[in-house]
Amino acid sequence: MKLQRLSRLSDIIFAVAMTIMALTFEPLPHKEMTPQEVTAFVQQQLPSLAVYILTFVGIGFYWITHLQQFRYYKQTDTVHIWLTLLSLLFVVVLPYANDLSTIYDGVFIIQCFYSLSAAGVGIFSTAAWIYATQNRRLVSPDLSDVTIREIRQESYVEPIVSLLAIGGALIHPLGWTLTFIIGFPLIFLIQRLFRKEE
Repeated sequence: MKLQRLSRLSDIIFAVAMTIMALTFEPLPHKEMTPQEVTAFVQQQLPSLAVYILTFVGIGFYWITHLQQFRYYKQTDTVHIWLTLLSLLFVVVLPYANDLSTIYDGVFIIQCFYSLSAAGVGIFSTAAWIYATQNRRLVSPDLSDVTIREIRQESYVEPIVSLLAIGGALIHPLGWTLTFIIGFPLIFLIQRLFRKEE
């Protein structure tokens, strides 16, 4: 399989996963509603909207990491294809995890399933990058160590936050959501500070 075909397949899967999530919202009622009923309906949709935004942003982060990695790949091989496909498998699972999180808001096992699904994307994506850059196997021989290290470090962010969210869920169901909301900016900030010191 050519690298371009793998990249195209990946882009399609990311796009489909992001689109499918929008189908989880409740349809609008077909009757006239009072302002109070409209307010109640919107309030009922807020948890679903929050999980949707969280998942959309998470998939967006993964897609950006994916684009950064594929910018440097020069070729692919069977192992790399399978690592990428396993990462994409979890991208496809995320809309289902999103749907479960919407239906069973605050249920610990569902939050764990969501977190493990989100972590799975990053773990296999990171494994693909490490495999490809080991001895410059699938990248240009002159690709700098700094670039390899920076992309690898950035690819750790999503899995780390996703797994930390399980700890947040153990403390409180809202701790799961807060871990995602606070975790991403915090880890990116820490990474930027370390880069400035280097």
